[in-house]
Amino acid sequence: MRLVTIRVAMGVAVMGALALTHCKKKDQGQGAQSGFQQGQSGGPYGPGPAPDGGPAMAGPDGGAPSTCPPGQPCQPQPGQVPALGTVGNDPNALQAIIAGALSGGAATLGLLTGGETAQLEQGIKMKAQTDAKGKKADGPLMSAKLAQGGHAQADFTLQPNSCYTFIGFGNPGVFAYQINILTAPPMPPQVLAQSDADGVDPSVGPNEQCVKNPYPTPMAVKIDMHVLKGQGLVGAQAYKK
Repeated sequence: MRLVTIRVAMGVAVMGALALTHCKKKDQGQGAQSGFQQGQSGGPYGPGPAPDGGPAMAGPDGGAPSTCPPGQPCQPQPGQVPALGTVGNDPNALQAIIAGALSGGAATLGLLTGGETAQLEQGIKMKAQTDAKGKKADGPLMSAKLAQGGHAQADFTLQPNSCYTFIGFGNPGVFAYQINILTAPPMPPQVLAQSDADGVDPSVGPNEQCVKNPYPTPMAVKIDMHVLKGQGLVGAQAYKK
């Protein structure tokens, strides 16, 4: 009887050891699978690392914040027009420009009387010699007298298969003047291109960086003239090739 009891006990011990080993292997397998899933960045439809190791980009559901792939242009959101030129990356500054443009008045079109206009024309033509090479003036001169922070807009139509440069000039009293190209209603307000904002003779789309209509039909835009520092008469002229 003692021998039988020992053999039974040994059999129970062996079976227990085998069961414990099987459980450990199963737990380890589940742990490895769980660890792999945790290592994913948001799962198959969440944001994951960019292919080149850059900032994370949104997945197919588009619900996560995203950044543009390095060296590639951003894709416009639904209802937006692709950028037609250089645009700043500060959303607050862009929103301030849009708000100012919406509240601004209309620019004067055509020649004004008096010596002030002659200064505008001369300044614009001098700038065009370097920034609008090979292009000719298109449409009337746009001008406005603005206080600091003031905006004025003029309607303009971009024709397909054409290349545009917009040249501006500010008379004495103006110290920083910027030109912005915006969408026209019924499109949602959006800055499409803009000049630098640290001089009195801005240009949008100089030379080969010219503004082009991406569509096969004419495109209506707003030319926004914005005085950042100073006050006085400012003008803008479109050049086309």
